[in-house]
Amino acid sequence: MMRKFHVQFNEKNLTGNAGLIHLGRFADKLNLSKLLDKHITIKRGETAKYQVADVIMMLTMGVLAGAKHLSHMIIIRTDKVLRTLFRWEAFPDDTTMSRIFKLFNLKHCKELSEVESKVRNKVWNKKWLGRITLDMDSSVKGVFGNQEGAEKGYNPKKKGQKSYHPLFCFIAENRECLHNWFRTGSAYSANGCVEFIKECFAMLPKRVWKVVVRADSAFFNGALFDLLEEKGAQYIVKVKMRGLKSLLETQKWQKVKNMPGYMKTTFKFKCSGWKKERVFVAIRHEKVYNEYDENALFHIPKIEYEYFCYVTNMDFTPWAAHKYYGKRSTSENWIEWCKNQMASGSILTQHFWANSAIFQTCILAYNLMVWMMWLNDEDGFKEEPNTIRMFLIYVPARLMHSGRQWFLRLSNDYFFKKRWEQLEYSIQALTFS
Repeated sequence: MMRKFHVQFNEKNLTGNAGLIHLGRFADKLNLSKLLDKHITIKRGETAKYQVADVIMMLTMGVLAGAKHLSHMIIIRTDKVLRTLFRWEAFPDDTTMSRIFKLFNLKHCKELSEVESKVRNKVWNKKWLGRITLDMDSSVKGVFGNQEGAEKGYNPKKKGQKSYHPLFCFIAENRECLHNWFRTGSAYSANGCVEFIKECFAMLPKRVWKVVVRADSAFFNGALFDLLEEKGAQYIVKVKMRGLKSLLETQKWQKVKNMPGYMKTTFKFKCSGWKKERVFVAIRHEKVYNEYDENALFHIPKIEYEYFCYVTNMDFTPWAAHKYYGKRSTSENWIEWCKNQMASGSILTQHFWANSAIFQTCILAYNLMVWMMWLNDEDGFKEEPNTIRMFLIYVPARLMHSGRQWFLRLSNDYFFKKRWEQLEYSIQALTFS
């Protein structure tokens, strides 16, 4: 049984999101706010109370704190500790924030993407990988309303619901989102896939010398394979074409060693419109079930096959290709993190390009967290955003000012004290050119 107690609202300078200071310091080290102010060409009047760069930084920190709607920004707006530390003397309400994002158009969204690329290069100059895997995927984000660009299209979970249909490209080795496109709901999965990958290659950090592309059937495109081969990239893409099952049924199949019920095949094929034939690898899984016939004395066993087919220029056996492609499913977790834990596609206005800019800001918040953990916290590197929030961001503290210095006081019983101190020391020691 609980003790009896009284509730009083008389404490000052308290916050429940003290861990945002790590991400704020990290963003400062990267010079993020100044880069936004320099490269995004939306200019507001001299009397404007809020600049675009300020609003993007505010929303970034709000998303990191868990905001999933512009109205949720109240968690930052009413937090005097964070506003003091971030020097946000004034803070816009959600209507003002929405109005500022409505100033964005296609050009400004590209500028925001360019800023993210500049920040990425700073991060990768500190820690880099020579060989990377790009996981490409499309997704569906359903909406409730009549937002511009939200249309009926491919939506396997809620058929007929209006939605957006974004494209994602993740770097598998550190799970960051290299590139994204915010698209209308009626956009076919393959629309613009060649141009999308061209932009992905343009955004690659300078030290990357080898690229492997894994992609679902939306990227099964001869022009795309021509581009990847021209750039010296390896690829494995799931096959999607008419008559695929009939084509596979005519191939010679062999048993996969130590895998009962599985068979494999490799063949070359040139699709219509392709410049040349390419290598296809496939796995066939035998499924046996009993078919009931009321005129038969016994159940009749029936065999059906499940096929998995990929086009690739990698030196893989069919089974190795199948297993390697299967690792791409991890990127679906990252998409869900971006959509459900980082509010990508959830924070909406009535304007398409405003929604695109907000979507990109949410991805920027996700990447900022990924980069910070990648450079500074090996233990937390692979944890999902909500887990990082629980141990790092959702931390109560009191802000004190004494002797011309500011002090942020945390609980003596804070369980992750050593991890906090290690992260703080590591970020403060960082220098970026």
